[in-house]
Amino acid sequence: MQKIMKRIAAFMLAAMMVASMSACNRQSEEEPSSSASSGTSSSASSTKSSSKGKDDYKPTVPDVADKMKAAKEKNADVVGWLQIPNTTIDEAVVQTTDNDFYLRKDVEKNYAYEGCYYVDYESEIKNNGKDLPQNTIIYGHNLGTPMGVKDDPEGVKFAQLLKFNEEKFAKENPYIYFTTEGAQHIFEIFAVAYCEPTTSPVPYHMASYDGDKFLRLVDDMMDRSLWTYEVPFTEEDKIITLSTCTYKYGTYNQNPNQRFVVFGRLVKDGESFHKEANLKPNAKIKEPNFG
Repeated sequence: MQKIMKRIAAFMLAAMMVASMSACNRQSEEEPSSSASSGTSSSASSTKSSSKGKDDYKPTVPDVADKMKAAKEKNADVVGWLQIPNTTIDEAVVQTTDNDFYLRKDVEKNYAYEGCYYVDYESEIKNNGKDLPQNTIIYGHNLGTPMGVKDDPEGVKFAQLLKFNEEKFAKENPYIYFTTEGAQHIFEIFAVAYCEPTTSPVPYHMASYDGDKFLRLVDDMMDRSLWTYEVPFTEEDKIITLSTCTYKYGTYNQNPNQRFVVFGRLVKDGESFHKEANLKPNAKIKEPNFG
């Protein structure tokens, strides 16, 4: 696989100076101020499922039907509920016709600097959420506690994703739960990666992929992942992508084009579960290329 990165377009650099811009999603996020308020690729297509840890175990997904119903009564844009065990990620998820509206709004459309969790407008959710797109992309901010602290895994919203930097945590928390009106969806995590907002050879923020691009994407994310997971893939699989900003490679002013992303594969009916992820450190991580 060629490891070549397209240079970030000039408009991305210009966007650094805009006070209100799409953040933690396909574009860049403004620096919080101290006064701010609250291919048919071989590895993907041939990865073998491991029997290690497999048994009759099935994760217990908390029932959020009542909470989701209440949230939807207040805002019809609510499309689901996102949960990751042992984090504070346990909230309603919204979706509208663009990726800007909820940038600094909560799930009730009130101003909130920390924003909320929202699905990319191109990730079409159908049949009351029974049918998900090939890639369900969810964005959220990464804010420290107190705000201003960078990449704090005890921070607000998707700052909690940074807990997956720890091998023990990643091993003990192999699943993401996304509940909709129509179904409870369980995703098995297969990659945890630092990357650019537009990855190469395949962008990670697309709702669907033609031809072999999907497996090429999976391969690329596995190459970038901090951990090597044993998760099998086919072209018919679906994934979830949780994307946020990071400051690992400098401040916002130094580098606004850095992301931290957690990826999961939708567990199909009849497939088995395991209590812990079968993972190990990736000995040769593909580092981001910021051009």
